[in-house]
Amino acid sequence: MAMLGKIEDFVGCVHPDSPLRQALNLLWDYQLGRQPEIAEIVARQKPGETVKIPINGDLVYLLVQCYETRARERGRFEAHQAYTDVQFLGQGTEWIELFDLRRRSAAPTYDRNNNAYFPLDPEPCSRLLLRAGDVAVLFPNDAHAAGLSVAESQHSLVHKLVIKVKNAHLAAG
Repeated sequence: MAMLGKIEDFVGCVHPDSPLRQALNLLWDYQLGRQPEIAEIVARQKPGETVKIPINGDLVYLLVQCYETRARERGRFEAHQAYTDVQFLGQGTEWIELFDLRRRSAAPTYDRNNNAYFPLDPEPCSRLLLRAGDVAVLFPNDAHAAGLSVAESQHSLVHKLVIKVKNAHLAAG
């Protein structure tokens, strides 16, 4: 079940030893200006660019993204078999549509990178409105279509940090 809020709302709710907490702490440090190297990447980034930064091998990594939001007709759902997305919107506004994979009649087909992609339904599903400073935590059952324009005919520039956390949804040990 996806969650939306502010970093400070989530930090105290997640176990200190959790990789999910590591991701939230990194975003918290970024927001407080304690990640100048990430801030520099964001400042130089041009629309359409994505920079991948390893944090803890393939267990936790950061994607720094810059893009124009798109019309809903151009969106698609994606789901990650093993990764939880922690998406922080640094600039802009966007919709993220959500679909609970447990409601789907057939299990999605995952590619070699354990990702699944499929079209949006004609009718909107659940939606999260992200504004600058918001964080969305999207678990493996949360198929999501991010980067959708809030105003149908108007696209906005978005700067986003997405931290991928492997197996954050599983109980420890």
